[in-house]
Amino acid sequence: MKTIKILYFIIPVTGILLSGCTMSDSKKDKEITPKAPVTLTTIRTGPMTDYVELIATSTFFDKAVIKAPASGYIESSSINPGDIVRKGQHIITIRTKESSALRSDSTNPLNFSGLINVKSGIDGVVTSMDHPIGDYVQEGDQLGMISVPGSLVFILESPFDINSYIRIGKNCEILLPDGKKIDARIQSQLPAMSGSSQTQRYVVEPLKVKNLPENLIARIRIPKTTVSKAVMLPKACILSDELMHNFWVMKLINDSTAVKVTIMTGLSTGDSVQITKPNFSATDLFLSSGNYGLGDTAKVSVLNRNTKPGLK
Repeated sequence: MKTIKILYFIIPVTGILLSGCTMSDSKKDKEITPKAPVTLTTIRTGPMTDYVELIATSTFFDKAVIKAPASGYIESSSINPGDIVRKGQHIITIRTKESSALRSDSTNPLNFSGLINVKSGIDGVVTSMDHPIGDYVQEGDQLGMISVPGSLVFILESPFDINSYIRIGKNCEILLPDGKKIDARIQSQLPAMSGSSQTQRYVVEPLKVKNLPENLIARIRIPKTTVSKAVMLPKACILSDELMHNFWVMKLINDSTAVKVTIMTGLSTGDSVQITKPNFSATDLFLSSGNYGLGDTAKVSVLNRNTKPGLK
């Protein structure tokens, strides 16, 4: 009888334990695999150009030096740096040394004034004044400088080994420090190398005259290589190893799975990178965010489901 009672007790307990194990296994089966939130993009096809950027400094090609016609003292000046002057305009008055000596002489019967008017030789803007009023100057001394605004050019410093990309008459862009761009053309090549930096100098002419100062440092962007129909992806899609020898992208193969695809890259400009291999379809989808640190195969949750082929 005791044996029968023990069996009646063991059988229900065993059933409960087995059902508990079954429920535990069922819960494990129902556990959701974590998915990385990602956004998608597609390839783009279009022209792509690689550029070389070099430093250039602005200068006025056409300048007129204001020189003292005689020795004497600066009596007056009607101009300041930055003023616009016209050809023939009176700008400076010089009192000769002899006139200064006779001015206080009451016995001077000739009433000799000794004032010499200096006039501008060109239309332009005053870029410098070298002597203040009352200063003594000798004949031929430089009093100031007048520059022609329309003659502003940029002097480009180019390393000799990339001269093959620079041709006279080639179009380029001037990138100003404030982010603005000016269309320009390589006008000429100066015959001498820069002694300290050993660079070849070129004259770059802006196609539209801008009110820019002299000695402004800018960058000249010159086209180097152009591909008319390049297949490209945003830089955010491209992943690489620490040495940047191997590159790959994460490609979506179904609604929730992305796989690693090794690629070969070409040109890189702005926010885009050319993909030379393999050949992708316009309908292929690639991870543009959330792709960093994923394995060769990863479960993902797509945030922008409305991505369409050709979307930038």
